[in-house]
Parts: sequence; C-alpha cells; structure tokens
Amino acid sequence: MKPIIATASARGTDPANVAGKLAGALKSQLQDKTPALLMIFASVEQNLAELQPAVQTLFPQTTILGSTTAGEFTERGESQGAVVAWALSGDFQIDARIGLGLSDNLESIIEKMVRGLADPREGYPHHTALILLDPLSGNAEEATLLASALLGENVRLAGGAAADGLAMKKTWVGLGSQVESNAVVIAVIHSKTPIGIGVCHGHTPLSDPLKVTRAEKNVVYEIQGKPAWQAWTEATAARVVELGIDISNLTTSEEVFDYLNRFEAGLKLGDEYKVRVPMAKGDDGSLHFACGIPENTVLRVMESVNSRQIESAREAVRRSRGNLGAHEIAGAVVFDCSCRKTILKDEFGAAVEAMREELGGAPLAGFETYGEIAMEIGEMSGFHNTTTVVVTFGR
Repeated sequence: MKPIIATASARGTDPANVAGKLAGALKSQLQDKTPALLMIFASVEQNLAELQPAVQTLFPQTTILGSTTAGEFTERGESQGAVVAWALSGDFQIDARIGLGLSDNLESIIEKMVRGLADPREGYPHHTALILLDPLSGNAEEATLLASALLGENVRLAGGAAADGLAMKKTWVGLGSQVESNAVVIAVIHSKTPIGIGVCHGHTPLSDPLKVTRAEKNVVYEIQGKPAWQAWTEATAARVVELGIDISNLTTSEEVFDYLNRFEAGLKLGDEYKVRVPMAKGDDGSLHFACGIPENTVLRVMESVNSRQIESAREAVRRSRGNLGAHEIAGAVVFDCSCRKTILKDEFGAAVEAMREELGGAPLAGFETYGEIAMEIGEMSGFHNTTTVVVTFGR
C-alpha cells in the first residue's frame, strides 16, 4: 500500500466540531484508509487539551501527536488562529511515548522513553524519530542530543519545539488523548523506504568571530568583555546605517525583537553555520537566547534578508527530497521557526508556496516553532533557530 498524505485546517470554538471538520477532510483525502500517524498543530486560539482527545476518538487506531504553535500552514497557505492536521497512511509501524517533567528529570525521562523504541523491525529497515517538546523547560537542546544518542546511530531525528503565539508563557505537546506542558513526545516511524530530512536557513555572516566571555544558561552577559547588547550593536553599526535603522531609538520590546531577528547569532559547524536567536535584551545589557549559550562559545553576528529566507525554505525541500532517491513524493511535514515569520511578515506565504512548488504540489503541513530539530546520523548537534526543517515521504 503506497503512502498517502492528507492535510486539513479548521477554525471554531467547539473542539468536537473542529475535530469533526478535520476528520472529514482527512478521511476524504485518504480514501477512508486508516492513517498510521496524525499530527495536530494548534494555535493558542484553539484548546489542544480538548481538541486532541476529540480527534483521537475519531481515529482510535491512529498514533496522534500534537503541539501548540506560533502559526500554522498547509500547502494551501497560512492558517493563523486555526488548527491544521497532517495525516500519513501506508505500511508503517509507529511507536510513540510521552515524558513528563522535562525541566527536572531530563536524563531519566528520555532514557525511559526511548528504551526499545527504535528496536529493529523485520521488513522495515529505515527508522526516523519525530520529537515535539516544550522549549520553555529550558533544556530543549540537551533533550535533543540525549534522545539522539540513546535512540542509536541508525535513527535520524527531526521535529520542533512547541510555541504559544510568541507569548513565551506556556507551551503544550500531546500524544493520543494526553496533552501536557513541560513534556516531550517522541515517535519512531519504521518504514520500508527512506524518509528525507532537509534543513536550511537564510542567514550569512556579518561580523568577525566574537567570543562569549560571560554567560549563564540562555543568558549572555558579555561578549569580548563588553555587555552583550553593546557588542551586538557595535558589530552591526555599519549595516544599520545603510538600512536606516536608529539603534538608539529602539524603545519597545517589539522593536528590539525585530532588530535581533534580523541580526542573529551563527555558530560555525564545518562549512555552514547553525543559527541561534537572541529573543530579548535585558535591562543590564544582556541578551536572552532561545537556548543555552555556554561561555567561550565563538559566534558571529549574522544577517538575513527576505529573499534568502524564501530561497532557504526551497533549499530545505531540495535537500530533503534528495534523500528519497527515485521514489515519487507523497508529501511533507515542516517545522519552521516563528522568527522566520517575524522576518518575512506578509511574504511568509511566498516561502510556503516555494516549498509547495519544490514538492511538485504534494501536500504539506507544518507549524511555526520556538526551535527546529534535525539530526542526521553521525551529527553532534541538531537543535536550530530561524531554520526550516522539512521531512519528506516517498511512495
């Protein structure tokens, strides 16, 4: 049975009614085949804790994963304030688990969750793990690295960090009828054909290498011995003059956020850079990042423009598609950073359209995250910011 991917979106205040709309649309596209996996991406306007159990009752034999978002989309475009669903039918075996208390018991939780999860399955030589987690637990990158290490060298990893519409207060992930905060969900897809993973961002280096000289967890206090904000503004001084940006007049948190989204941090890995986003400026001149930045980290201030952000989304699909060999594309699921929406604004739809075109019009669905996960076999770091991660399925 060849894989079929279906997508749907819906709005409404009644979870049962919204679940019914999603189920009707999905079942029609799947030709009434039971999906092996279903993913729900819900805006903060939707109640995931009530919606996901309602969907599970309509698909009792399906593994269902869910996350709250900072925006959601399908191949038909953006669906702000809605919920989108992505479903996969075909010959797959899915094993999934949820872990609670991520901020307190990271190692024991991840170790217990992944035990036996990726054991070999006869006739299913390919193993791909999807992970959804609460980034406000404070250890999203550590959870990613640990999960990858414990799942083993034959498992590739992709996924996203839940969001809450940029409120940065509470995010949720779910498995089946259980929806939790401060939690992580891991599902391993055992498949007969390869599943492609592609990752790309649209940033290029602007500054010389800069050393973090004082930091604690996700807060960078000093860079090159100077307050982090001062070092950042000095590194971008010439460029902001060209752009007509008056740094001294960035008075609101939104204005600071827009500036930092344009000029993010890049950590050099081989010939490429991994992006880290500073989310806010502290009153003491510190910079607060979306994940941990250790002291002595060497980084560069990066820059991006809209055209590169759109092209990077297209390139992520190309890289993912390249893993499929001669297999026809069935569709894709996408984990895309909320910061890219902030950068692109009204042009975000162009990035979605670029991905749809690169997929040959195949269905896709995804959400805007607080962090993206993509770890190929043999890699040592897989948590990203302001990046597009595409997981493509063939048939």
